[in-house]
Amino acid sequence: MPPDPAAPARRPFPAAAARLCLSCAAATLAAPAAMAAAPAEPAQLSGLATLLLGTVRGKPTGMTGVTRLTSGDADRELRQACQELKRIGPVDLDDTTRFDGCVTRPGKVVEFQLKVSGVDASRDGTREYMATAKPILVRGICRNPDVPVLGKLGVTLLYHYVAGRQSLVLLDIPPDQCLRK
Repeated sequence: MPPDPAAPARRPFPAAAARLCLSCAAATLAAPAAMAAAPAEPAQLSGLATLLLGTVRGKPTGMTGVTRLTSGDADRELRQACQELKRIGPVDLDDTTRFDGCVTRPGKVVEFQLKVSGVDASRDGTREYMATAKPILVRGICRNPDVPVLGKLGVTLLYHYVAGRQSLVLLDIPPDQCLRK
């Protein structure tokens, strides 16, 4: 029987998860056409806020703003950059993933809050699939040349993906993660 055209379109989970990989993985995982379509950085962002947003988009920024982490209070600088990102509002990364902002914790820890649509976190196998996708996602994040430099400066990055109100996966990128061979 053919599908009912009036029924809402449902994406199969693996396709949605593949797009999830593209949204947070480094630019090397995304198609060049998709990267060309990415919106420009908002002009009102500081260099450090632009750098943090670039790590979420998988877009190297040339380490713009990194000097704010090498002098003064790095935790305060990271907190201010996250506040800037919150002010610009949610940022759509692709058709299924939205960056809702970031929060910081003492010790140069930045947690990116990412919302995924089209994925049912309560569906059998979803969490298991995400657990198997973690190494692929981490590898993609580490391919962004800005991420290992942040690690050398002692910054821990956490990528927290949620679907609805349920946690899907938390990627923990400690400072030495992307320096490993």
